[in-house]
Amino acid sequence: MTNTRILSSPEFEGRRTNTKGGFKARDYVANMFNEIGLKPLNQGSFIQPFNFHNRLFNITAKGYNVVGYVEGTEWQNPSEGCLLIGAHYDHLGTFGGNIYYGADDNASGVSALFEIARSFVENPPLYPVVFLSFDAEELSCTGSHYFVKSQLLPVESMFLFVNMDMISISDKKEIMVAGTHYNHEYRKLIQESASKVPMKVKFGHDRRRDDGQNNWVYSSDHGEFHKVGVPFVYFGVEEHEHYHRTTDTFDNIDIGFFVESSQMILNFMDKASNKKSFLRLHRKLNK
Repeated sequence: MTNTRILSSPEFEGRRTNTKGGFKARDYVANMFNEIGLKPLNQGSFIQPFNFHNRLFNITAKGYNVVGYVEGTEWQNPSEGCLLIGAHYDHLGTFGGNIYYGADDNASGVSALFEIARSFVENPPLYPVVFLSFDAEELSCTGSHYFVKSQLLPVESMFLFVNMDMISISDKKEIMVAGTHYNHEYRKLIQESASKVPMKVKFGHDRRRDDGQNNWVYSSDHGEFHKVGVPFVYFGVEEHEHYHRTTDTFDNIDIGFFVESSQMILNFMDKASNKKSFLRLHRKLNK
């Protein structure tokens, strides 16, 4: 909760890409990765810089992904096969003197990412797990697009990508899961993970009949992984009254729901990181 409160405070000015608040958020995430005990993936650095031009907003700027990992007990190098979990740290910034704080979107996902990383450092998984906090998600998912194309990790080494984007506000105490339409084997693991916490999990937003904004397959960073054939699971709440508004503040977060959704995702990651089929993928990739 402390990390969510800090990242969505006025000091971070809405964390817009290529602004003082965005740079402050980048450094905060990198410092947390280091403090938790993750290992840097990009030549000794947690930060992966990239240049981009966004036609929609007519912006030419520089972004910064933050990337760390924990070694597995079966093998250590993520390039030999890994699970990935991510949450974008950027948000909309400041307009007309008004700060778009982005507590749910997506300080909540980043803060859950920290706690899941801490759990895996304390209890190492069978297989390497890569932790990603993307920049420029609000600018057409540019950070995740760059990461996937950068070959910092070979695409074939990415066994599963899990995305968290808005997991702390829901009047219905309900979190949505997209991606199992394409990756059926994870549905049961998610149901088992959710059975241990008092909350609802609803599957959907990932079929052809889900038109327009009702289809979430490309709505956040997981879409960039899906485009190159990496299996994904996305956790997020339905759009609420504070979405992309100045009222997306820490005091509007449902603390109980936030804790439960984070715990459920950790439960799922624990199960997925012990999935025996990944051993076969590893052997096939490294034969």
